[in-house]
Amino acid sequence: MKAIGLVRYDVEDYLTVESHDALGSIVDAMQGAGIAGSYGIVGKKAEALVQGGYHRILDALRNEPALGFHSWSHSEHPTIAEELQHLSYREGIQAFVEREKIGVKMVADAIRPPVYFTQPGANWVPAAVEALPQLGMDTFFSDAWNSYIVALDEPVWLGSVLHLSPPVMTPRPFLLKFPDNLNEALEAIDEAATQYSGGKVFMIMAHPTELVSTKFWDAVNFSHGATADVLRPAPLRSRTEQNHARDAYREYLQAIAGRSDVEWLNVVTLRSRVIPLGDRQVQLERWKPYLNRRLGPLRVDGVSLSAAQTVYLLARAIDQNHQATERIPAILPPEDWAPSLKTALPYDAVPTRVVHDASRWLVREIGETGRLPAMVPCERGSWPIEVFAGYAQTLWKNPQATEVTGLPLALDFLDFIQEPEQLHWDWPIFPQGFQPLRLWHQARSIAWSLAWVEWR
Repeated sequence: MKAIGLVRYDVEDYLTVESHDALGSIVDAMQGAGIAGSYGIVGKKAEALVQGGYHRILDALRNEPALGFHSWSHSEHPTIAEELQHLSYREGIQAFVEREKIGVKMVADAIRPPVYFTQPGANWVPAAVEALPQLGMDTFFSDAWNSYIVALDEPVWLGSVLHLSPPVMTPRPFLLKFPDNLNEALEAIDEAATQYSGGKVFMIMAHPTELVSTKFWDAVNFSHGATADVLRPAPLRSRTEQNHARDAYREYLQAIAGRSDVEWLNVVTLRSRVIPLGDRQVQLERWKPYLNRRLGPLRVDGVSLSAAQTVYLLARAIDQNHQATERIPAILPPEDWAPSLKTALPYDAVPTRVVHDASRWLVREIGETGRLPAMVPCERGSWPIEVFAGYAQTLWKNPQATEVTGLPLALDFLDFIQEPEQLHWDWPIFPQGFQPLRLWHQARSIAWSLAWVEWR
């Protein structure tokens, strides 16, 4: 199988008039090369195109199937992360919907409703995972540089949305340096075609405004948590330099389009190849060898389950009324969960009936709410969900035991969340010293729902 390439454009600069024509030239170049692109539009950018009378560009975007949403104002303070940093997960979901629905409407009115979301800059917030479906979007298209999720060469489910975090195979900076780094950019595609062959996914990510400017528009106006007294456009390249950059980018697109070892897809086409999220049928005994002191996203016999689903599987497996083949539903993550370690600690021995009772409660709770609870009540108080899983896994391995001890489980799903020192909290737009650790803890919580996709 070929490597799969995604080309993502973050269309955000609503202050620099020249960036509007740069967007038009990119759409033309993509269509001329025959490459499918994904275009994430900031609400205020869509509004600026309408107010400026850029009807040809708007019409061209209407013909692009993969239209995305890139926030309503991108870098205006407070940014999304700045607003949500002190809120609970549930409060964050509602706040995200309330602040971003105006931008979704801007894009929908100017072009059509977007189908995916890309966070502005480093404003990756966990609440978006459950807020996006309320705004009509089912895909979160990100990248590891600006995300809390590690780079992944396969799509995953996160909550109820498809999450893309493919490796970015372009020089940094990219188009700001064009055409000087054209050869470097082409060499990166050579590397991607080899490294991600076999149906793995990588991406190209660019901003149309880079073709015409020497500095990002938002760095000019919103750096370090402050808003300029008067908003102004980005400083521009000379007209000659702009033309050279456009010509070089057309050359780049024509060159990569002709590769036989890369298949270029947009978000919509990629999504159509993924089996929708829903119930999964599993044979319990086939999974038994794989649930050995570990808790994380797993694939067995072509079926993928999240850590949340494997806990449900454990609860069903030790239920005296379980079936050989069980239906495992899609499960949302806990709303409030924060472990102190990456491994669940062992607890004292308890009678097996205590674990059975807790298991039956868990199955009922998930059936009623569709969400994994952070705590599981038992006659001795309550267990953190990962501790319950340790007891359940031990009992599944020793079904004749009269009492069991919860053994420590490795919480593998946490490996998909970057550590704070790896995050791009030094994004120039954020206030200096900005470290929204509450958002990071929420990201660790939603990783319970992370599962590999299954392809059609």
